[in-house]
Amino acid sequence: MSRHCAYCLIEIQGDQIKKCAGCMRRAYCSRECQVTDWTSKGQTHKLWCKEQICEEDIDWEIRQTPHKGLGVFAKRDLPKHTRIMVDRGYRTIQETPFAFIDSLVPTNGTLQEKWDTNSFYTPEGGDNLGIRLARVNHECRNNATNKFVPDLNTFILIAIRDIKQDEEINIQYYFYNDFSTSKEIRDARPSIIKPKWEVDCKPDCICLDQNIRDRIQKAHELDASIPSLPLRTEDQIKNALKQVDTLIEMSQELSSGIMPLARTYYDGFQIAITNKKTFPLHKKYIEKYLEACQVVESKHSLAYREALQYLQTPSSHRNHY
Repeated sequence: MSRHCAYCLIEIQGDQIKKCAGCMRRAYCSRECQVTDWTSKGQTHKLWCKEQICEEDIDWEIRQTPHKGLGVFAKRDLPKHTRIMVDRGYRTIQETPFAFIDSLVPTNGTLQEKWDTNSFYTPEGGDNLGIRLARVNHECRNNATNKFVPDLNTFILIAIRDIKQDEEINIQYYFYNDFSTSKEIRDARPSIIKPKWEVDCKPDCICLDQNIRDRIQKAHELDASIPSLPLRTEDQIKNALKQVDTLIEMSQELSSGIMPLARTYYDGFQIAITNKKTFPLHKKYIEKYLEACQVVESKHSLAYREALQYLQTPSSHRNHY
């Protein structure tokens, strides 16, 4: 079986394949690429070696997909919450190796056009480019989602449902169902995804379903109201937690996986610890928040370490009664 070097991405075969001695899964074409990939110049494999992250050519592969050029496909069944790939985030064109960015679409485009087409913007990390992540195509009914973790300078691609062998892995480039954003931002979605990625949703697409759009707006309004709910009495706090539970149920119906739930779990924790009588209720929220941080951002992230601290010592949070 041929492999691809995990750092420089070239195809290698036979004696050319050099495996990581730790996980025995990750492949390299040379000692130089392996050393680079071990550090932050590559994918920082030293963090992920024992984490059972999926690998190209073993768990997923890049191949042609109808009407979209290249895509990423599962080579085996991938259970929900499987971490499909970690991919370094390049922050500028200048720091991205030329061969990496030059391999991307548009085929005959300038480096700036390739960057603009394939990079992702996040409020936490600005514009970042993941070379392997750039091969993952858009789908409104996505089966995976990605998160850029700024303190790790890494994209993490996660399955949000069970993915079957030979199924294409896809994400949303711009969420239609992110209830944390305003209606104006959600309504601007078609004007962004069509010119940038040539995504032209058909009238029967789930993202245009008016019933779903109305429910997303109701979730947004509830989400926006929670921080301003009164929390002076036990009854008020219990009412606020009831609203949090309602939003969690709505999110599970409407959102793309566990990522949007994290902030709502955290809200529940922050509210529950404000009163001695409701304090015992905090545990279910912080446990779920910790789980979400582990799945989406990994145990190596600052968010996970902070969540673990609050689980172990909830009194360290500023909202503690």
